[in-house]
Amino acid sequence: MILVSSFFYLIWLIIYIFSIFVEFNQPNKVMKRLLFIFGLLLSGINYTIHAQEIPSPQSIIFETDMGNDIDDAMALDILYKNMDQDRINLLGISVHKNNPHAAEFIDIMNNWYGHKRIPIGVNTSSVTDMGAMDYCTKVCAMNDKDGMALFERSKKPKFEEAVEMYRRILAEQDDHSVVIVTVGFSTTMAALLKSPADNYSAMTGKELVEKKVKYFSIMAGEFENADHREFNIEQDLEAAKYFFENSPVPFIVTPFKLGTQVLYPAKSILNDFEWGRKHPFIEAYKNYLTMPYNCCTFDVIATYYACFPETENLTLSEEGEVEIYDGGKTRFTAKKGGRFRILSANEEQCRKIQEYFISTLTTKPKNIH
Repeated sequence: MILVSSFFYLIWLIIYIFSIFVEFNQPNKVMKRLLFIFGLLLSGINYTIHAQEIPSPQSIIFETDMGNDIDDAMALDILYKNMDQDRINLLGISVHKNNPHAAEFIDIMNNWYGHKRIPIGVNTSSVTDMGAMDYCTKVCAMNDKDGMALFERSKKPKFEEAVEMYRRILAEQDDHSVVIVTVGFSTTMAALLKSPADNYSAMTGKELVEKKVKYFSIMAGEFENADHREFNIEQDLEAAKYFFENSPVPFIVTPFKLGTQVLYPAKSILNDFEWGRKHPFIEAYKNYLTMPYNCCTFDVIATYYACFPETENLTLSEEGEVEIYDGGKTRFTAKKGGRFRILSANEEQCRKIQEYFISTLTTKPKNIH
């Protein structure tokens, strides 16, 4: 758009200069037009400088086990809101919970927030369904007073195979431009790294990730309690080991403890969403655990970092490597040039993060008035 505008600006300027020569025998008009051109040139230079300062939206793909914990849905809300603000471009959502209602719930969310064109990938080889009667199933079954589905779906939803979706999307992106936010098991990530060349790219999955992905913002592991086997690591242990050992790009890790330090308050869920229409995220929250409860924000923090990598509200560790051992325990060892950095936050940082979550989640989406 900037290039097109500059082209027409240049054509107009040439025509205007030509008109000066036509009126060259009228000095006063010539001087006025020259001063006008000088002002336009200054404006054009200023426009170009400011246009270059506008950052491009960060491209993100969201990898989730939607349904196992409510913070996945909360994280997706944060992504939609940042997309509304042109801070990010959500290229796709991939779900690896083996429950058909997980993808259906994401489709409901896409429609409700006004982003129905975001593609959804499904990993049908997920290691476990973790129980079918989760909040996704319950929200999908909700009807209005007339017995009709409470929430809109796509008329003909088409869910892609997850790894194929990743390969298609990544092949189309600029080099080192995509952040993958992965907040569940490592099932799909390991499969992506192992994937062979296909119609979308002659590169293997590992080569494609190395070329197109900037980093992974991942919720996984625990590094202060040495005996803790964190859920996302433990549930698909072999995939996690493969992913951590073979990723060619860096990891920014949100550990278990950090997610417990920032709680989303139940009073906000109860009081801040009276918008005159049912909200799928709020219905999901109310159907996850017995209300009222405060929610840990494990996945939301990993998402927050991807949207605000320069934030002062999170602290990055030094570089290092992460080892997965003894059935799912994780250990971080500092190492210069290592691929892993661990996030942490003090009390004041946690307070500011919580304030951002409350402010953002309680803001109406762009398409709702």
